[in-house]
Amino acid sequence: MAQQIGGCFAPPLSDEKLASYREMVALLPPSPVKDAMTTMLRCCERWWELPEPSGTATRPHPLRGTVVAIQDDHAKVLDEIIPWGYEIKAAQELFDTINPVADKELRDAAFHLLWHVVELDMGREPLTNDKL
Repeated sequence: MAQQIGGCFAPPLSDEKLASYREMVALLPPSPVKDAMTTMLRCCERWWELPEPSGTATRPHPLRGTVVAIQDDHAKVLDEIIPWGYEIKAAQELFDTINPVADKELRDAAFHLLWHVVELDMGREPLTNDKL
């Protein structure tokens, strides 16, 4: 089976980006989409609070850029907050229901958060579009 390569390669996180995502989520009415975005946001915020990784294993990404493994002490912290694989898949399915035209900003935010969480779940520092 051929390896599938790709994804959204989300923009890097920043304090400002996280604040805008937080505001966007806060404005949503109670819903499964809001719950899933809240879960993804909390995971990303926890990762963002960690110090920069040091001395972690790297390897080239099949397309371009470098994959950086999450260092062990960070992995232990994140293990408590990274959603299970089935929760990540369910979040993706929910985010697919967001209208890509009428709610483009919300949909983009949801998938950017999801991208970071998927990368963390795979045990690596999120490969964002500034690193390609």
